[in-house]
Amino acid sequence: MIINSSSTLRGENARQQLLLAAADVYGEKGLDGATTRQIAQVSGQNIAAISYYFGSKEGLYLAVAQMIASNVKESFYETFNLIDNFLNQPAEAQTPQKALELLQKTVIAYNYFQLEKKNLSFSRILAREQLNPTEAYTIIHEQALGPIHSRLNHLIATYIGADPHNLTTLIHTHAILGETLSFRIARETLLRQTGWKHINENEFEIINQVLIEHTNILLEGLRHRKQAEK
Repeated sequence: MIINSSSTLRGENARQQLLLAAADVYGEKGLDGATTRQIAQVSGQNIAAISYYFGSKEGLYLAVAQMIASNVKESFYETFNLIDNFLNQPAEAQTPQKALELLQKTVIAYNYFQLEKKNLSFSRILAREQLNPTEAYTIIHEQALGPIHSRLNHLIATYIGADPHNLTTLIHTHAILGETLSFRIARETLLRQTGWKHINENEFEIINQVLIEHTNILLEGLRHRKQAEK
């Protein structure tokens, strides 16, 4: 039996509005610069609702971090399944070409998530957390960014013929992901240098082509070097 369903829906809606508003305010001002009054005003909710649903400003910030982690996991759900199915196959079935295809798919998906307009606040929060990590970053890393990095690292190792646990392999993975980050962190520089007014589908396509070209050149060189060492 459903009891107070309309009240429950109103409560969920209020909670969601607070989360989305908080992501915008925290993204713009950071945890220390944001106030509960600002968040309440942006969300259109009563300031007391923040305490009711989240306990405190800090509790709301952690809830935003969980929302970001859940959003990333949802965005990468299909890609994760494809990668996991590939990595669970016998070693002889894990072909370098298939690893490269999945790797390219992951890089493009990661870039798209960062540059998508609706995720702008998420990207701002992630940028702040990279520079000054809090408890919130642990949530995001363990549930979302870490799993992306780990899977990509295994794909890179498979393609170039390296040990995925090797420190150098891990840093190569970080470098490849770092190139995608540059398009968000240095977005304004890109727009001014290219003369673009925005980054939409056509711009995405150009960026992705360059990302894949750079990734292929790097990995092909690493693969050849590994083969020469054997």
